Amino acid sequence: MDIFQMSLSGTVLIVAVIIIRALALYRLPKKTFLVLWGVVICRLCIPFSIPSHLSFFTGINLLKQTFSEMMIPDAAMMTNNVLLGTMHTVENGATRVSISPIMLIWLTGVCACSLFFIVTYIKCCKEFQASLPVENRAVYQWLWEQPMRRKVQIMQSDRIKAPLTYGIFHPVVLLPKTMDYMDETKLKYIFMHEFVHIRRFDNLTKLLLALVLCVYWFNPLVWVMYALANRDIELSCDETVLQKFGETMKSAYAMMLISMEEKKSRLSPMCSNFSKNVIEERIMCIMKIKKVTMLSITMATILVAGTATVFATSASAADTAKETATQYIASTTESDLQNGLTLTINQISYNDYQDWLKKYKIMIQEEVQNGSLSQQTADKTIQEHEQILTNIQNGDQVSLKVDPNKEEVLIVPQTDFKVTEIEDGVITIE
Repeated sequence: MDIFQMSLSGTVLIVAVIIIRALALYRLPKKTFLVLWGVVICRLCIPFSIPSHLSFFTGINLLKQTFSEMMIPDAAMMTNNVLLGTMHTVENGATRVSISPIMLIWLTGVCACSLFFIVTYIKCCKEFQASLPVENRAVYQWLWEQPMRRKVQIMQSDRIKAPLTYGIFHPVVLLPKTMDYMDETKLKYIFMHEFVHIRRFDNLTKLLLALVLCVYWFNPLVWVMYALANRDIELSCDETVLQKFGETMKSAYAMMLISMEEKKSRLSPMCSNFSKNVIEERIMCIMKIKKVTMLSITMATILVAGTATVFATSASAADTAKETATQYIASTTESDLQNGLTLTINQISYNDYQDWLKKYKIMIQEEVQNGSLSQQTADKTIQEHEQILTNIQNGDQVSLKVDPNKEEVLIVPQTDFKVTEIEDGVITIE
């Protein structure tokens, strides 16, 4: 899968998560949405997917196939042998490599977004390094009561107006210099909130989100994902804090958030803090938080598993091969064949054949599992195709020939075929 195919697949998953979030934000544990965004990140970062008959894309292929058959009802009967090709050229065992203008534009956008995040983060860190240690009994008491494997520093700065946490392996909780240390209840809320971020490595999650955004800067839904995922990090953190202190503290905690919102300062990417832009949603979630039950956990688990199965997988290999064949059928009319149409099978490149062979291995193993093919025959067939792959690398010219009825792909030499007869739906070619 190239970057644009991965973007399309990720877009479908993002839309699904956005819809689920809109319907179930106040009903399910907030960690559910963090897991869903984790599935989206995996889908956008991993350059391959697991084929599944339950995939959303399998259903799309079936709809496209049905539509094609409705448009050309005799297509399947009139083409028992369909010829399929691509327009790549192999020279001296290697493919020509060139960078297209679209690729240059994409790389430019990646560099620009990366530069923005890097410069902003470095600038913030330099300002934060000018902070001073906090010398307060309540602060020392809290650190002593909350032991952690990573050393946590609590500092203060006159350049911020609301608490935040930065750093991954050496986290620092930064407090505004004007913080009222006499209000110990408020301090407990703030420290618990920031320590939850630290324990869950939320700053690392924000870093991964920023990296994904840099790669897929051209996709507006990835920007939406970035914003919503950062919101859900804060919502889940709020939920965890209230589970620690009890639901009776909802109002006090909400008032503390409102006071932080009034003091919120500038953008600090990849830092965990109190977000001004989502305060209304956070207050609503806080007031509607319910006790996590086994039923809600079960529902969340089923929802995550179902979403990943349907939207994070790809169409099965057999469905993909059949869809490709059907698309070619839809572009070929019976009159064309009867008029002696010459079908040219174009040469297949090494990379194209290698990608196809990966899918074919999956398809042939499914036949072995179904009992329609022996393992010995399957191994022999795979060896033959791997040898062909080696021959392509050495400069041989081969093409793909697809039979949509049998869902099989054959390898034939580079040549031209001419239709000589059509009888009872069977095409005779020479």
